[in-house]
Amino acid sequence: MLPLLAHRGPDAAGTWNSGDITLGHRRLAINDLSPAGNQPMLAYEAQLALVVNGEIYNYAPLRRELEAAGAVFRSNSDSEVILHAYRQFGAKAFERLNGMFAFALFDVAAQRLFLVRDRIGIKPVYHYSDPQSGALLFASEIKGILAAAGRTSWPINAQALRQYLGRQNLAGDASLFAGIGLLEPGSMLIDDAAGTRVERYWKAVVPAANARSFSADAAEFSLLFGQSVERHLLSDVPVASYMSAGFDSTLVASRAASLAPQPPTAYTGTFGEGGWYDELSGARLAAGHIGAPIVPVMIGADDMIRHFDDLIRALDEPRMGLGAISQFMVAKAAGCSHKVILSGHGGDELFSGYPVFKAAALVTQNTLAGRLRILRSVRLSEVPPLVYFLGRQVLGGGKFAVLPRLFSPNALKRALSPGAAAVLGGNDDTGDTAHGSLYERLLLTYINSYLPGLLVVEDKVSMAHALETRTPLLDNELVDFALRTGPENKLHGEQLKAIIKNEARTWLPPEFLSFPKRGFPTPLAKWLRGPLRSWAEARITAPDSALTLIFRHDFLKQTFARYQSSWLRHLRPLDDIQTQRMWMLLSLESWLRQTREVHGVNLELSGNETRQV
Repeated sequence: MLPLLAHRGPDAAGTWNSGDITLGHRRLAINDLSPAGNQPMLAYEAQLALVVNGEIYNYAPLRRELEAAGAVFRSNSDSEVILHAYRQFGAKAFERLNGMFAFALFDVAAQRLFLVRDRIGIKPVYHYSDPQSGALLFASEIKGILAAAGRTSWPINAQALRQYLGRQNLAGDASLFAGIGLLEPGSMLIDDAAGTRVERYWKAVVPAANARSFSADAAEFSLLFGQSVERHLLSDVPVASYMSAGFDSTLVASRAASLAPQPPTAYTGTFGEGGWYDELSGARLAAGHIGAPIVPVMIGADDMIRHFDDLIRALDEPRMGLGAISQFMVAKAAGCSHKVILSGHGGDELFSGYPVFKAAALVTQNTLAGRLRILRSVRLSEVPPLVYFLGRQVLGGGKFAVLPRLFSPNALKRALSPGAAAVLGGNDDTGDTAHGSLYERLLLTYINSYLPGLLVVEDKVSMAHALETRTPLLDNELVDFALRTGPENKLHGEQLKAIIKNEARTWLPPEFLSFPKRGFPTPLAKWLRGPLRSWAEARITAPDSALTLIFRHDFLKQTFARYQSSWLRHLRPLDDIQTQRMWMLLSLESWLRQTREVHGVNLELSGNETRQV
C-alpha cells in the first residue's frame, strides 16, 4: 500500500505494528523537518499511535494548554498535539482541532481505532471492510486499498454511479467502488470490540437569524480572515499561492503578502486561446500590486493528451469539474519548487459567490421593487446561470434546483446499455438534501455536498505532486462566521460575495474589482472541437470503448456528433453543460480502462447482462 502513496509523502516512510493492527505513513515534511516529526508517532509508552495527513493550525495554543496540564512533547510537529489532546480530553479532543486533516489514532489499552476527518472535508480518508478476512483497510487514496485487498474484480457502486451521471458529483460517503467508503467530513469511524461505527463530531448548522449591519459583519470578517491566513502561513518551508483574476485566491495571496516576511510566489494557469480564458493579465496586475513574483503556467491541448490519464489515475475515480486538468498542470509546476500552496477554495460556497444565490434572492423577494433592484444588478456573465436555474424552477413545477444536472433520469434511460439500465434504474437521490429556507438549503447543500467534491479533487491533484494545498477561507472560525451571517449581508447591494469584495477593496488594485467571475475557465470546448477531436472521438465512440459497459454505442456516437455541430457552441455559457458531459464520458472511459490496465482490477456491473471491463 505505502509504495502506491509515495507521491503524497516522498520525504520519509514508516510503519508500526501492534497485534492485528498496522499503521503506515508517507511523510511530506512541512513542520519540524527533523526525524522527530516522522510518523507513525507514539506516545505514553507506545500506548497511543498516530498517523496524520494534513495540518493542525491551532496547535500552538493547544500545545501551551496541554503542556500546562503536564504533557511532554518530543517534537515541534503540529501532529503531535493530537496524541496529547486525546490523552487529556478523549474523543472530545477532535472537536477542538482547527485544521485540515485525516488521521488514524490507535488506543492500545482500549484496543480502539479512530479514523477522523476534518469538519469540511479538506483531507480525504477511505475505508473498506474486507468481507472475507474481516480486515479494516484505510488509506488517503483508493488505489492503496485496491492493492491491499488484492482482488482482481470489483463491483461498481450503482447508487454512486447514478449520482455521478446525474450531477457529476458523489454525495455523502460514496465512492464508485462498492464497499469503499469516503469518511464524511466532520465524522469519525470507531473500530473496537463493539464493532465498527461512524459518528459525527461536527455538523454544519445555520443558527437563528441575528441581524447585524453590513459594516459590522465586514469588520468581523476582516479580523477573522487575517487571523486565518496567519495561521495558514505556519510552516518550516516556503509557502506559495495560487493566483487568478478571481477574488478569492488573489485576496488570500494579497493578505499573505501583508503577513509573511516576503510575498508568496504566485502560480497562475494561462492558455494560448486568450480572451475569456486569459486570467494572467489580472493575476499579473494583482501580483505587481503586492510585489509577488508570478509564475505563469502555460496549458494547452497537448497537456490533455499527455496528462489526462495521469489526472484520472490521481483522482482514483471520475470527479467533478473539467478545470481539474488545469489545476493538475499548475500544481505540477508549483510542486517542482514548493511543498505548500494557498488557495481560495470556499469563498463562493460560504459567502454566496455563485449566481444561483442571486436567483434564490430573486425567487424569495416579496416586492416588485426588490425584484427590479436585483434584476438591475445582474451582470452579463450572470445571465445564463440565472436563466438556467429560474428555468429549472418553472419546469420543475416550482421546485428550485440547487445543483445543475447533466443527465436527467429520462435522458439517462435512453443512454444506458441494457445491462446498465437494469442495474442503474431509479433517480440519483443526490443534490438538495437540506431543509429550511431556500438560502439555508443552498448554503448547506454547497457545504455538505458540493464543496467536499471540489476539495477531494484539489487534494488529489496537488498531492499527486507532493504539494499541500491550504484553504484559509475554510478555517473553522470563518466557517462558523459564514454560517451565522445572513444572505442580506452576503448579497449586500445585490452584489455576489459582497463581504469578500469589500475586503478586496483594501488589498487589491481598484481595476481588479471590475473583473467578471470566471472560475478558472478551461478552453476544453475549443480543444474538443479542434486539436483534440480525433483523440476524444477514439476514446468515446470506438466499438470497443470501455464506455460500452455503461452506455449504448449508438448513443455515444450520436452524442459526440451532436456536440461537434451543436449550435450552442456559439454561446459559451450554454455550451458548458454539454462540454461537462464530454468531460464526464472521457473521465469514465479513462477510469474504467486504467483500473484494469494499471491496477489489474476488472470493474463489474451486474444486471440482465453481466459484463466486465
